[in-house]
Amino acid sequence: MKIVVINNIADNKEPYISLRPDNTVLRNNDDFYMPHFTNDMVCGSGIVVRISRLAKCIAPKFASRCYDSVTAGVTFIARDVMQSALSAGYPTDEAYSFDRSTAIGTEWLTPEQIACKGTLTMSVDDNVQNYNDSDLHSTIDKYVAFASQKLTLKTGDLVFIANDIDVETKQGDSVIVSLNDVQPLNFQIK
Repeated sequence: MKIVVINNIADNKEPYISLRPDNTVLRNNDDFYMPHFTNDMVCGSGIVVRISRLAKCIAPKFASRCYDSVTAGVTFIARDVMQSALSAGYPTDEAYSFDRSTAIGTEWLTPEQIACKGTLTMSVDDNVQNYNDSDLHSTIDKYVAFASQKLTLKTGDLVFIANDIDVETKQGDSVIVSLNDVQPLNFQIK
């Protein structure tokens, strides 16, 4: 299983893909432990789509055939590590591919359950961020198709569509994410 994260979806910019290995998955609303190598951690939420069949170079109108479930997710990024890598011209993988850096929701919804409209709300203590999409199905189809143009998606892979809104985090924060009326993520930062 791989996690395909699609970034830069805001403002009609060209999106780009980053990959996360399976060791990055934080499951079952377990606590997130702040790693020792950073003093500047941010997190962002997004929609996570589970691929249910092989998808390679598909068109958006056929993308819905390739996934069966949707949930919410949170990805953590060590911003200071990323800036250091960028300034030195190194890859930035170590800033976001560390153990348990990608929280995946515990409750999966069928595409029919999310209807057309999608509301993703992430709250980190008092900081609440909302992401509204009036046509969530089209957005998911568009980015699953985009990912399939770049690499082959296999059964069990996850496509994480990041909303590009980062929130600063610290030890003691609570992270709560809801997708429409369901709350698939609720965990602590320690």
